[in-house]
Amino acid sequence: MPTIALPKSSHQSGLHYFNRNPHPKKENHGDCGVRSICLAFGLPYKKVWTAATKVKRQLAGSYYDQWGQKKKSQVTATWSLTKSELIRTLWELDIHDWEWTPYHSEFKAKNLPAHCIAAQAEHWVCVKDGAIWDTWDSRGKRAKKLEGYFSLCA
Repeated sequence: MPTIALPKSSHQSGLHYFNRNPHPKKENHGDCGVRSICLAFGLPYKKVWTAATKVKRQLAGSYYDQWGQKKKSQVTATWSLTKSELIRTLWELDIHDWEWTPYHSEFKAKNLPAHCIAAQAEHWVCVKDGAIWDTWDSRGKRAKKLEGYFSLCA
């Protein structure tokens, strides 16, 4: 993947920020897992959302309504993905050359590979070429916690 040469960031994280929203209607809601996959792999939003929704429904299984009728889950990828849901979504999209690296430290450029999907507390963000690509600037004013990241296999 081609890289972008950016000047050194003055932010405490060492990262730049690019406002990017792959949602076709530019809506803002808790779909950070879908957005991060779209931005990291250059995939269409609808394709990723559909795959993630399928995975979420498979993992959610079924439930019983108020009359005791068994129903299939109607959850969607519009609101968040767990780590296991994100992993299974990557597999559903036939993306197998990435690996999870737990990394409990500060969310800073020095702790991240050049291209990854990083896990912050309840948030996924695409990192490319020393910048976060997302609909909002999740770098924070103080150092945030990095829980781990998905990156290319070595």
